[in-house]
Parts: sequence; C-alpha cells; structure tokens
Amino acid sequence: MLNQKQNIYIILFAFLLSTTFVYGQDSERNYVVTFTKSSLKPMSEVEDGSGSERKELFEEYARKMNPLTPELKMSMILGHYWTGVSTDVLAINAYESIAAADKVGEDEGKTRERAWRRDDVREEFFKNYSKYWVAGHTDLEMFRLIADRTKIRKRKPKENTVITITTHYLAPLSEVDGGSAEERSELFDKYFEEVEMKNDKLLSQIVLGHYWSGKLGYGKGWPIVYVREWASIVDADNNASWSAVQATAWPEEAEREAKIKRYFEYWSGNFHEEMGIYYNWVNLQK
Repeated sequence: MLNQKQNIYIILFAFLLSTTFVYGQDSERNYVVTFTKSSLKPMSEVEDGSGSERKELFEEYARKMNPLTPELKMSMILGHYWTGVSTDVLAINAYESIAAADKVGEDEGKTRERAWRRDDVREEFFKNYSKYWVAGHTDLEMFRLIADRTKIRKRKPKENTVITITTHYLAPLSEVDGGSAEERSELFDKYFEEVEMKNDKLLSQIVLGHYWSGKLGYGKGWPIVYVREWASIVDADNNASWSAVQATAWPEEAEREAKIKRYFEYWSGNFHEEMGIYYNWVNLQK
C-alpha cells in the first residue's frame, strides 16, 4: 500500500506529464532563464554621479559585453516602474543550459579584458561603472523558456518599453470538467496564434515554466510566468485590444464566449499574481 509521500510523488509526476503535452518537450530553444535582482545606489549617494553618465556607462557595458558573450542568448535589464523598490534592477537572462550560465560568470574577467584591451581604460571604466551599484545581487528564480509560446517584436523600439510580469497557474486536468490534454493543447495553440500573436499592442512575449527554485504547487496548480512587453502602460491596460483580436479569432459571439470560457477553465481559479511592472531599458537588451 502506498504511503502519503508516494501518493504525492505520483500525483506530481502525472501533472508533469500533462503539462509537457501543452508546452512540448525541451528543444534547442527551451533555454534556462534566470531572474537576478540588483540594486542601484540612490544618485545622492554616488560621488560625482549623474543620470547621463550612468546611462552612457550602462550602454557601453551592454554594447561591448553582449557580443562577446555567445552563451547569453537573451537579456533584458529592467528598471523600476511600478511596485517594488525604486532602486531595484531585474535582469532576465537566457542560456542554453545551467553550465552555459556558469561559464558566463567564470569567463567574465576574461571577457572584460577582451572588451577593454587597455588595463588603465578598463580599470577607469569599472571604477565609474561600479560606483552606481550596491555590491551584491539576489538570485530569485530559474525557469525554462517555453519556446513555442514566444512572440518576438517586429522592430526595436526607439524609447524604453514597459514590461509586465505575471504568474498564472495551470489547473490539473483532473480538476477540469470533461477536460483533456488534446482539447487544452488545441485551445492554447489557437489562443496563442490568433490572439496573442495578433494583438499589435503586445510587442513581445516570453512564457516561462518552473525549472529550479521558487514555489511549486501549494494547491494553486502549475506556475506559468508571462513576461510581456508593451509600448506604454496604457497599452498594457488596454482590454479593448484583446477583445478585438478575440472577435477576429472567433467571429460568432456565442462560440467566442464559449471558447474563451473554456480556455480559462484550464487555468487554476482564473486568477494571476503580479510579479511587477518595469521599464525595459531597450539599449541594454540582447
């Protein structure tokens, strides 16, 4: 007879199998994605500091380091917009593997030497660059990229954009009345292709599944994180843009209402958690 712990493992394993069907097996683009928080010093505490110098230094760092770091497949540096501490900076970085992420850290010193060949120039740069940061960082969570739910923006914006990060919870199939993996996959594919991809207000999107660290379960379902990019907070809050593409995806009102209702039945409790709203510093992005 199975004990309680064994039962929990069996339930979790079954849930893992059911979520894999929706989002696919790991592929070469299902990168490991890390969330890392750092803190800026208040400008009043930076000796001879200025917003313009900080911007120039940060952009030079990205411009020189990003091309020399092939293991880093994607990077977004996000500053405070709404919620959280005003000096917090969130880095979202994607790598092919944990080993690749480790290699970036191990090789950072050598990469800096390649980016700034002269010792005196490099030392002067990092003296100025470092004065804007509080020493240390916090590793928040590690995710895997769900590649087939990624939306890539059509062009690089001229101005900083707005990033919203929300966690939704996928309901176990056993809790969806008459639910099946096949129906769920069909609904999710349709919603992504006809709604998310065709909403022009949504500039880009990455979707992340649990990989390592952070919370899992606790009766809420399987966590799925949406990182979405918008031109402005007004666009992020524009529900009419969603309604318009939903109407195009399902022209008949009765069918549209039924399909959208069914889509949300596959999400646990029809709720989400806000992880934050940020500025995306587009000139620092890879």
